[in-house]
Amino acid sequence: MEINFKFASLAVLLLMLGFGAGYFFSSEPVDLYQNPDLTLSVDTECVLNDTVCETSLANSSTLSFSIGPKPILGASPLSFELSVENIDVQGAVLDLKGVSMNMGSYRYEFEPDGKGGFMVEGNLPVCVRNQMQWQADLWLKTSEQGLIKAPYLFTAYKSQY
Repeated sequence: MEINFKFASLAVLLLMLGFGAGYFFSSEPVDLYQNPDLTLSVDTECVLNDTVCETSLANSSTLSFSIGPKPILGASPLSFELSVENIDVQGAVLDLKGVSMNMGSYRYEFEPDGKGGFMVEGNLPVCVRNQMQWQADLWLKTSEQGLIKAPYLFTAYKSQY
């Protein structure tokens, strides 16, 4: 009996890809369409345009969120950074929405930054106003506290183009 090595190699490759795809697609993404287990209130004292916002949770857990560069401009590349302490974050998503005007919803999935935190690059659409208030909802999938929603407010300014 003669074995066709090309066929056998292809079969093994397809089998490995199947297992890899099964593993990849079996991990549950952060579901923004379910009710969070914990919803934090907006910290109106924190101004993302000026500083990093820090939020304290139970068990000495904290999360810090920042947007850069400053000033925050629409239609410009932005960096969104999230760092956590004492929280086992399994996934994090940023959901951006206009507060006073419907600008649609802009979702970005955070990636580990290699330093224990998370980051994602994105931008905001062009707005006809000189400034616009936005809400940034952080959705964190955690092992201990379930799904956490942390809202933040910030103002974006019209780009100087």
